[in-house]
Amino acid sequence: MPFLDRAAAGNALAETLASHTVLAQCGPPLVLAIPRGGVPVAMPIARHLNGTLDVLLAHKLGAPHQSELAVGAVDEFGGIFLADHALSLGATGTYLARETARQRALLQQRRQAYTPGRGAPQVAGLPVVVVDDGIATGATMIAALRALRRLGAGPLVACAPVGARDAVARLAPLADAVVCLELPEPFYAVSIAYSDFAQTDDATVIALLRMAEDGL
Repeated sequence: MPFLDRAAAGNALAETLASHTVLAQCGPPLVLAIPRGGVPVAMPIARHLNGTLDVLLAHKLGAPHQSELAVGAVDEFGGIFLADHALSLGATGTYLARETARQRALLQQRRQAYTPGRGAPQVAGLPVVVVDDGIATGATMIAALRALRRLGAGPLVACAPVGARDAVARLAPLADAVVCLELPEPFYAVSIAYSDFAQTDDATVIALLRMAEDGL
């Protein structure tokens, strides 16, 4: 298990990102974490890069009867990504419409809870680092990167401490750089890379965002 916990993984990523050629050519980046697990990873990255920490809300669309298996993802800006295997897993038009509406409602609730009164970040023309605690299918990160490209962010760096090799490879056309420290083969689960992979709850996300806003 390469990482003690998400914070330790974030510190390891920060060291790599600090000398990355893409980021060396621009000012302090906007560091956008994908909640919830991405936030404690992103916190030390934002500190190390003198960046601004915020969240980008995207969430996977679960397969029928297999909610943990992604058939796509939605982002808070209205975008949707569908994986090639979505229909073969029973994700019909009717099911996807219902699941998409459910996840978008959840994203709206989370935005209100995480950043009350200020909404989604403005990203046009800004260097952005997108952070998650791991990349299994890549669906959520793909949705996030597509949204940021659509909104004019750049340069754009996607990063995670651990990921499945094929999923990470699918991110390359969507970002200016992709940084993933561990690519185990065979890949079983993101959690295997961590000694402590306790669930990150909303209260922790809110606390970390407030600490970042206060410069702590």
